[in-house]
Order: sequence, then structure tokens, then C-alpha cells
Amino acid sequence: MTETYFTEDNVQFNVEVKDWKDAIYKSVALLRKNGLVTQHYAAEVINNVKEFGPYIVISPGIAIPHTRPENGALKVGMSLITLKTPVYFKDTAAPVKIMISFSATDDEQHLEIIKIIVKIVENGLIDTISTMNSLADLNDLIGDGVS
Repeated sequence: MTETYFTEDNVQFNVEVKDWKDAIYKSVALLRKNGLVTQHYAAEVINNVKEFGPYIVISPGIAIPHTRPENGALKVGMSLITLKTPVYFKDTAAPVKIMISFSATDDEQHLEIIKIIVKIVENGLIDTISTMNSLADLNDLIGDGVS
């Protein structure tokens, strides 16, 4: 792997959340802390989920909180949290264990992030990641899984 996608600044393990909305806020909070989104970004994601359904749940166990660039994205970036207790979104059969939030400033710059997410799903890494506690192990797994 030529690049480290996850760092101490954009990953948290075993995050305690009350519900799916809290999970979105806590996942997006890492983007906000790193100057990637405005304070309104998480609320926009939640409003979209309420309006359009759980479009961010892309596979059993994983959600990718994001919204349109004009809804508060400042820079391209991502964060990953694992949930201590999985949460359910309305009309989904399986609970979400991992949240990979991302922000994009246009329709193309975030494609590398999407590739990482697709590889995680395609390679069946969701359950493994959901039980991790080590940033080094996460990057090793993602590096092996993405290449």
C-alpha cells in the first residue's frame, strides 16, 4: 500500500452511540474535527436519511454517511468508526457495525474513497474490521484488501 488511509485523526474504535442518528453525528464529528465539513454536515446526512431512507447503508454491517458537496463539504476526506453496539436503520435487516463517513467537494475527487469502501465490502472485511482495536492492524488489512 502506498498510502495510509486511516490515522489517529480519522479513526475511532468501539464508539458508544445511542442510535443511528448519534452514530452519524459521531462519525461525521471526525470529519468536522479535521476541517473537512461544516457543523451542519451531519444534520444534512440525517435529514437525507429521513427523507430518502437508509441510502447510506450499502451492505449488511456498514453505512457510509455522506451528502452532497453543497451541504457542507469543505475538503475531500473520510473517517471510520466501529460501534460498540451495532445500530439499526429503519427498514434494514442487519445492524450497522462500521461507519465510514466521507466528504466530497465535487463528483469525482472522492472516487478513491469509494474504491476503498467497495473493496472492504467485496472482500468481506466488515466483520473483521468491526472487532478491531488497532490502527496498524486496520491499515494492514485495508492495504492487503485494497491492492
